[in-house]
Amino acid sequence: MIWRFYFSLLAIAISSHFSPVNCDIFSSTAHLRSLMYLERHLISSLNDYVVQAQAKLNTVRTYLDEFSRTAGLPELRGKDSTEEIIGNPIQAFQLVKRLTVNWESLKTAMKTNEWQSVEQLVNDYSELLPTKEDLRGAALALVRLTDTYKLNMSDIARGRILDLPTKVQLTSRDCLYLGKHSFNNGYYGQALEWFDEALRKAHLERNRTTPVDEIIPFYNMAVQIHDELSPTYWTNISMILNNSRPPHTMRFLDGDNDDYRNYQELCRGEVFRTPAETKDLTCYYSNMGSKWLILQPVKVEVFHKVPFIAMFHDLLTDSESDTIREMAAPALTRAKVQTDSLKDDEISDTRTSQTTWFSEDDDELIDRINRRVSEVTGLSTKMNESHSELMQVANYGMGGHYTPHYDYLIVDRPPEERHLVPEREAYAGDRTATLMFYLSDVQKGGGTVFPRLGVSLKPRKNSAAFWYNLQYNGEAYEDTMHGACPVLLGEKWVANHWIREVGQAFRRKCKLNPDE
Repeated sequence: MIWRFYFSLLAIAISSHFSPVNCDIFSSTAHLRSLMYLERHLISSLNDYVVQAQAKLNTVRTYLDEFSRTAGLPELRGKDSTEEIIGNPIQAFQLVKRLTVNWESLKTAMKTNEWQSVEQLVNDYSELLPTKEDLRGAALALVRLTDTYKLNMSDIARGRILDLPTKVQLTSRDCLYLGKHSFNNGYYGQALEWFDEALRKAHLERNRTTPVDEIIPFYNMAVQIHDELSPTYWTNISMILNNSRPPHTMRFLDGDNDDYRNYQELCRGEVFRTPAETKDLTCYYSNMGSKWLILQPVKVEVFHKVPFIAMFHDLLTDSESDTIREMAAPALTRAKVQTDSLKDDEISDTRTSQTTWFSEDDDELIDRINRRVSEVTGLSTKMNESHSELMQVANYGMGGHYTPHYDYLIVDRPPEERHLVPEREAYAGDRTATLMFYLSDVQKGGGTVFPRLGVSLKPRKNSAAFWYNLQYNGEAYEDTMHGACPVLLGEKWVANHWIREVGQAFRRKCKLNPDE
């Protein structure tokens, strides 16, 4: 009874966190949580199925045992034993009883369909079940984490992530699958290591999950490709890095440039800036020029002066952060990136997260936070007048990341093409500034890094990262290119406020110097 009550609560948890929309399960921890609840419910149903199926088998076994004790005795199994069975009134009675009472019990037991409850549960939540595309995405996320954080494949296969044992190991079949996805996505060096680990595991498992003969062709192919590409690859890498950094595992990726390599190094915690470059950075309390913040000034931590990048600490309460997450969870859909036309958005592997949007009219809490953003930044954030975009809440799933990108949308286009920007975008102007709330702590990974500035921000629940994307003259701060590091352990929630140019004329005035 207790277990049934417990799993009825799990059903409520699934329905309260899941909105029946087609989306990528792996790209959101909120959806992965719903999937976890569903599996626990399935386990309960499967346990019931095993008990009921065992009872059915016991009924069959009872009939067979009854026969073995009477007409099935060894000395009565020959054809000449007919008279000894039908001529014996006790045997005849047992025969009739078996084919009436016992057989009816057997028929009744066989009529029940124990699998029906499991099938019903699967049908009810069919849209939540992962697809092969989800599995592909989960595998690529693990490959990306291994590449970014330089994880050891043998450690991962043994269930160890950096210095943390997880007690969950990979099989030889798992390693083979990850090797294939590494190879297909250009991570050739990593693929070779995964295939090597798959072979080692296969020997230890005695071919239980994957025979060695199945792995060897993939291993040999990876060795051949690796050897063919090595001379050109390492020559190019040495020229790019000027031998100043240790070489990484061979890979051929789109966008694998200095910005991306710096992004990964910052994600790993490597330090670019010297003490001389950071000695003037400060932390202080400020009312930001707002009368509403005089009694409760903002805790400001400056990470870069020009362009200005800072963290505003304790800008939200735990209750506010948790409420926003609860509001957003049922409405999350796969995040998209804007195309060059600014007219359409598309799903891309450069960003793995799920998002939803809230206006200041949706809830009093959103309106209150939006006004707080205005007071802290000194900028107008009136969503209904296009001074700010709707608040975007994002949840990063397994290995959730966003490769280096700019937040501005218009000024990166050639001047002769800016008139092609849609009228709605042109009216609002470009994104002057970004304020991003961290709605959760992240156990490992998940930082925000600026690869051209060497700045790294660590997620801290209730704090907000803030930076200007545009100069006073409206041109871009190109060094504000930034990326979201893959989430290695834990989950990451953020709320983005993108503040537009319109409405800021008297709040962020132009400088006398037109080049600023």
